[in-house]
Amino acid sequence: MKKFTTHQKVVLIIGIVGVFTAFIGKVNGWEYMEFFPVFYASTSMIWISFVSNKKSCCKALKSKEAQNS
Repeated sequence: MKKFTTHQKVVLIIGIVGVFTAFIGKVNGWEYMEFFPVFYASTSMIWISFVSNKKSCCKALKSKEAQNS
């Protein structure tokens, strides 16, 4: 299991609450354009919380550039 930082936990919780709100809105009969933006933004926040915050990909690109020159 991945360890989350405090910032990632906050974003994940906000995303889960938003998705829950969107589902409740859909069940209560909200129009598509009322619940979908909330759902879309919330799922994006959940996805963002799982993005790696390491700089490993940047280091790999820098080392390749150094080898080529």
